Amino acid sequence: MKTIKQLITTLALISLITSCTNTTNNDKRIYTLQDVQSGSIIAVKKVVLKAEPIKPHGNIGVSLGSGGHAGFYGAVDILTLGSLFGIKRKDKIMQEIIIRRPNGTLVAVTQPYSTSLKRGDKVKIIKRGNEARVIH
Repeated sequence: MKTIKQLITTLALISLITSCTNTTNNDKRIYTLQDVQSGSIIAVKKVVLKAEPIKPHGNIGVSLGSGGHAGFYGAVDILTLGSLFGIKRKDKIMQEIIIRRPNGTLVAVTQPYSTSLKRGDKVKIIKRGNEARVIH
């Protein structure tokens, strides 16, 4: 009987404590504002964004100690190692989409290449901050 009372008391205490906790979701991504505009595609152009060349960084040196010891020291970053082994960044295939909005203004969006977007399509432009994308 005593253990049942302890169990009930413990459950009641847990229920009381959890009901007092803050259950507000602090995830800011849920509360973002996006501007949605409509329009018609008047042009789609394939563009290639050239990859920037890998610039090696790092240093290598020699150390001579007063105790008669010598050694090499240095640091080389991953980009340097990549350039030494012939690893290169790849160009990105993108598309520039020109859209005429109902009020006559033109909007240009560059985004990853998609074969589904064609001239004459009715689309939506979703804009958030400095980023935009075009969808059907």
